[in-house]
Amino acid sequence: MTLILTDEEVALADSVRKFVADRSPLTSLRQIIASGEPFDAGVWKQMTAQLGLAGLTIPESYGGAGAGYSALSVALTELGAGLVASPLLGCLLAAEAVLRLGDDTAKQELLPKIAAGELIVTLAVASSAGGQVTASGAGDGTVLTGTVSPVLNGAEADVLLVPADGTDGKAIYLVQGGADGLARTRLTAVDHSRSLARITLAGTPARALAGDAAAALAAAADLANLALAAESAGAMKACLDMTSGYARIRVAFGQPIGAFQAVKHRLADMEKSFELGYAALRDAARAADEKPGDFPVAASVARVLLASAYAEAAVDTVQLHGGIGFTWEHDAHLYYKNGLSNKVLLGGPGEQLDRLADALGI
Repeated sequence: MTLILTDEEVALADSVRKFVADRSPLTSLRQIIASGEPFDAGVWKQMTAQLGLAGLTIPESYGGAGAGYSALSVALTELGAGLVASPLLGCLLAAEAVLRLGDDTAKQELLPKIAAGELIVTLAVASSAGGQVTASGAGDGTVLTGTVSPVLNGAEADVLLVPADGTDGKAIYLVQGGADGLARTRLTAVDHSRSLARITLAGTPARALAGDAAAALAAAADLANLALAAESAGAMKACLDMTSGYARIRVAFGQPIGAFQAVKHRLADMEKSFELGYAALRDAARAADEKPGDFPVAASVARVLLASAYAEAAVDTVQLHGGIGFTWEHDAHLYYKNGLSNKVLLGGPGEQLDRLADALGI
């Protein structure tokens, strides 16, 4: 694989881009915000049933496409450009954890339904300061106690996969959305395209999943880095296109503002940062498919570069649009809030650099 998209990936990108333009433009996000709903259920159904996005990395034997991580990064880049609100990221992380655990019963039970969009499953993990859950009992008498926050689509999930510490160490437990003792509180998020919740478990019945929980969680963390890097790349490119386009038509002192060095230099810096980050993203996707041993480092590098660059580009987007960029009516602030969220979600830059240092043995 090279950094250049294959013909199949170009076709996938075109399909997702057209879908976003037709079915989920930014006006739809504003409607979702006004409705108080976490996402458009009709759009989510089409994303899964027609485009098959939830099953891209799920093997064909479990109803997925088995397309690999490079294809997934291409799709997520286009979804990120459009700030599409959906439970996709939570489902992807849950599916990755189930695949890595190797619990055959859980695979058969969850993966086909995730791929088909019939079940919203999320992995209840947060940053290192996001709470702790403990398990007690055994077998059918296993219960969980504790809090995790924030959890992607925790309020909407039909099934939650909850890491918890028990007498035999850390394991991942399956919790049904309607289980006794489970309380879910939707949080007010800075980013309107994300649905986040606080999960509280008080003697909540759960089923332990077989397999190496630490390895599964590490794999999910790597995938989260790739996914958030891809979404950030798409959104950053949208910011760059939006701002450079505005700089060509906004006139001040008799000429477009793009003619002024103060504007040109900032746009050039945005372009440079995007190209560097996008190259790192493509390298991480290559590693995921071809050299899994290199993936943790490559994914962390892509996330660190793109999350920070996107957050800075979103600030520049607001500022270079002048007064209109600060208004609710303009789309710039939607990217600004998304950029803040992408930078810290599931572990901010500090945690990612620590993870990168550990992977490099520093």
